Amino acid sequence: MADVIPIECELPGAEYAFQDVTSLFLEASAEEKTVELEPDNLLFMENFTLQDAMSALEIGEPRLDSGLVVQEQLRPPFDPLKPLLPEEVCWILDKALAFELEFHAGNFLAHTVHTLLYVHHIRDIDPDVLVRNTANVDPARPIELITIVLRSAVQGLLKCCDLTWRELARGGMYDVQDWQSDKCEVSLLEGMPTHHIITKLDDSIIWLLESSCNAHNVEKRAQSSIASSKVMSTIPSQDRFEFQRLLLLARDHLHTVKSNPSPDCEPGSPAQLAFDPYIGRRLQTATPIRIVTPPSIEDTYKSLYRLLDGLYEVGLLETFDQITAWEIVGNLKSWLAQPPPTTPYVRSLLQTTFYDGVLILNKYSFEWMINRFFFETVGVKYDAIKSLVTIRWKGTEAETFFKKAERTLKRRHFMKLLIEWHALYDILLQIRDNTDLEGLPRGHILNHLPDAALLWRLSDIREIVFSGFQMELYAKEEKSFAYWYAAQVIDKHLACLDDLLPVVDDGSSVHNEMLFQIQFLTALQSLCTASFVVSLPLTSFDWTRTKPTFFRRYKWAFKLEYEVFSSVPVAQPELHEFIRTCAHILQNGNPVPVEPVHLAKSILTDLVKSNNVGGWAGLWARERVQLIQNLLSVCDNLAGLPSTAEEMEDFRPMNLKWDPEYHPWFPSLSQPQQPHSGKVNGNGFCMKDPES
Repeated sequence: MADVIPIECELPGAEYAFQDVTSLFLEASAEEKTVELEPDNLLFMENFTLQDAMSALEIGEPRLDSGLVVQEQLRPPFDPLKPLLPEEVCWILDKALAFELEFHAGNFLAHTVHTLLYVHHIRDIDPDVLVRNTANVDPARPIELITIVLRSAVQGLLKCCDLTWRELARGGMYDVQDWQSDKCEVSLLEGMPTHHIITKLDDSIIWLLESSCNAHNVEKRAQSSIASSKVMSTIPSQDRFEFQRLLLLARDHLHTVKSNPSPDCEPGSPAQLAFDPYIGRRLQTATPIRIVTPPSIEDTYKSLYRLLDGLYEVGLLETFDQITAWEIVGNLKSWLAQPPPTTPYVRSLLQTTFYDGVLILNKYSFEWMINRFFFETVGVKYDAIKSLVTIRWKGTEAETFFKKAERTLKRRHFMKLLIEWHALYDILLQIRDNTDLEGLPRGHILNHLPDAALLWRLSDIREIVFSGFQMELYAKEEKSFAYWYAAQVIDKHLACLDDLLPVVDDGSSVHNEMLFQIQFLTALQSLCTASFVVSLPLTSFDWTRTKPTFFRRYKWAFKLEYEVFSSVPVAQPELHEFIRTCAHILQNGNPVPVEPVHLAKSILTDLVKSNNVGGWAGLWARERVQLIQNLLSVCDNLAGLPSTAEEMEDFRPMNLKWDPEYHPWFPSLSQPQQPHSGKVNGNGFCMKDPES
């Protein structure tokens, strides 16, 4: 440290009796007391942490230091009563709509809707409290465009945000993860009824129709705002037909607005001052300032169409009194390589439409749900099963077991919890063991009662394993085990279906669904087997490295809660069995991975040709066909895998590419090795460069 030379000057603050502490600093910085710090070292003192040191610094970062205003951020004062042209009002409404959809996408209100300054001046532009000034009135810029039209549109915007906030606050979505609940202490008109705002919007339309200014585009946007407010304030399960009617009306108004775009706003227009991206520095929020650039008006309309399409699908699902159909639709959406984006609002509304905490689909009790569960799974209602068991019961307290099963199913409304499914499986197993099965045919439902719960649990396990590929969680040495384990789970699933198929009525929806599942899962198992074989060389057999990774990845399968049950969980991940399988492969030579790929393609092709993709899919059968077509593309791409043991020895596993945008579960060949039968068909998939 350089020597500090004191400068003789008058000590400030003499009137406050300040003490000169220069000598203390000089003593502390003396050369003999200076501590030389090496790079990457820190010097700590008692009760003074690094956080304390950082807090003492002035950040100087505009996004975090809201008090710092750089020259580029200086703005003229905003006048909410500044007259506007109709096209300027249109431009403001379009940009406000873009910000509203950004809020629906999960952004903060402080970065989107609240940047519209009219949101903070609702009272200042209230026509009921303003004194009309007739001097210097510009007929092209009537003040009513602000006090009546723009004000009601902003109220409609805030009410839509309020209705969204209320739905998301129910708990179906996670705050911060799926959406942002921080209102920054700015009113979303929570206490104002929706019908009152709609009345104000109607009044604005009447004024526009009677006014002399050319504001047809503004009137169309007001109509669209009314339709959006009505849609979001209507509960699908309570007013089915009105909800669908309003959705169609909203789409018509959106189409009209899209056909009448607003002109670009001139740089010097007062409308440019209507949005302040740095409004966060004036709000009660701890959120750092972030500039959210609104999408183009074309992208805004696309987002709004997707939102309305999502709401329309909610309305369609509400008409399906089938819990399996809801499960299938959810899976089909998540199984797509590029699933259509859905807003948190739509996902939350789906949950509350199905179950609002009291009734299912706003009309059915829990007893209906438990009957539907067994009927859609094994083709027999719960009441019939209960009667059969009661007649043949050979134990004591039969009702106790049934109440346990009912409570377990009640907890399972919207939770995919493997422990809960095993709890139900364990109870049904005890019910079966305490029932006199003598004289019943092997295919009787009472012989296979526990399989009803096992089917759903195995499906959930498969989903957990495949989701690891979709979210790119697996390291390269983990992939082979994941495919092997998925194949084992599917094998157990197929065994359950084979046992239950003779139980259900031939030709019923349950029977058709089981036939589809048998074919689909067999093809899926074949692809898993092929993927396991070709990714096996990527596996690390270092036990000290593999074992901790295994238990960390599959910790959900080894919870202590399983120890309270009398039965052992089915299809648990077993590392020692995987090692034994790998050792068998190494001893007996490499299997040919292309054979299961050909088998999968044959099954999937027959499935498409037979048109047996219905079952419980209903209106979503076409999406199921698309799922099969995607898997057929995988088969075509993997047709270049080795077809002989010799080719397998020369195969480079680094040619495998896992890209969720191509397929969420299975790899592709970056450099397809040509099979003897001919050229590989990639079905338009653009191959990426191989890794070195």
